[in-house]
Amino acid sequence: MELVVKDISKIYSSKNKTNTSLNKINLCIKKGEFICIVGPSGCGKSTLLNIIAGLEKATTGQVIINGTKVTNPGSDRAMVFQDGALFPWLRVIDNVEFGMKMAGVPKKARRERALEYLKLVHLTEFQNSYVHELSGGMRQRVAIARALSLDSEILLMDEPFSALDSQTRSILQLELQQIWWKTKKTIIFVTHMVEEAVLLGDRVIVLTSSPGKIKKEYAIQLSRPRLPENPDINYYARKIKNQLKNEVGKVAKSEFDSDWYIEKGTVLSGAGDTLGIGL
Repeated sequence: MELVVKDISKIYSSKNKTNTSLNKINLCIKKGEFICIVGPSGCGKSTLLNIIAGLEKATTGQVIINGTKVTNPGSDRAMVFQDGALFPWLRVIDNVEFGMKMAGVPKKARRERALEYLKLVHLTEFQNSYVHELSGGMRQRVAIARALSLDSEILLMDEPFSALDSQTRSILQLELQQIWWKTKKTIIFVTHMVEEAVLLGDRVIVLTSSPGKIKKEYAIQLSRPRLPENPDINYYARKIKNQLKNEVGKVAKSEFDSDWYIEKGTVLSGAGDTLGIGL
């Protein structure tokens, strides 16, 4: 499997103005790769993911999978959204089965597959629970199980952990590494967190501020499973943040007052750092 993003640009037009979201994005992703995409707010990360998913049309360029141009959503791609997009009136097992049911998978086969992936995300005991009975982390694990159950070659993940507390996020980051290792899926993961991108990705793609272009690409050559406390994670994260600093500054200047700026070498102190005050 090879996924090629070729000269993808996206332009949104209205009566008053035209906005370019993406500008000539080119990527080649091999089977089984874990790719993370980072960039400042509004750079088109989610738009790019939606174009790959077939949920949005590119203005120019094309996405090609195994030699075939992507024109619509397909069974070779599954999506995990930020909020999980679960059905609250269905039980966990029925949520996981839903996509397979729509695809015409026989009842017995989809139940077996749903249970297989619920076991993979450690939620077998909650198969008969409803969404409101689950924590945020558990809901995202249900969403991941549902996406995996479709047996798609490519898993697209749009900031799936952004709404979770830090402890739950850390647990799911480790679990996702294990799931990727077991399933050998190709994963494209959008995140705002640079440390998360380094922790998860084989490669980290850095986008510029709008219009989003590829500024730089980093190969993360660290053994797995990776843990947040690994000092090498911070080494890569610092390099990537230096690339992003100017891009984030451009966004801030467009959204804040004109006197806003980032000082070079600025070190931010916490509210409790009061040593020396009053001396």
